[in-house]
Amino acid sequence: MAPDYQIRRAGPDDHAGVTRELAAYFTFLGEDVDSDGLDHDVADWQGEYDGRAGVMLVVVDPAGGVVGTAAVRRLEPGVAELKRMWLRPEHRGQGLADRLMERVLAEAHALGGRVLRLDSEQRLAAAVRLYRRYGFREIDDYNRNPRADVWMELPLPAGRG
Repeated sequence: MAPDYQIRRAGPDDHAGVTRELAAYFTFLGEDVDSDGLDHDVADWQGEYDGRAGVMLVVVDPAGGVVGTAAVRRLEPGVAELKRMWLRPEHRGQGLADRLMERVLAEAHALGGRVLRLDSEQRLAAAVRLYRRYGFREIDDYNRNPRADVWMELPLPAGRG
């Protein structure tokens, strides 16, 4: 476990760290950012995840550096979506993914979510295993993301938050 790490909502002072980690996320995936289309939330993450319609979470290491992200946004009433869940590889294996997922679930509930959806790729096997372990089940394509080949959903308990 990594007790000295913090998971919290990103603020204006985190802009450089979030921008760097989102770039690292896309580099890891081997994908280009489509700022005007599919990835519009990355170009304006502070506007998209403003705390009302969505939140950007950061994982902060003991030295104070941002080393991971996860975003949650409201898609429609009762439906939230997980986006951009990422931990730098050198920080994995310490229980941070579970801590981050727990915070994601709480934030999704706080945004009024009764279900949490996500899209991913089968090649991200560790992430898909994590989602399944939390009870996510595969559903039909809900967003026509051309990069995704798996879509999942998790009902959120009424008392979470």
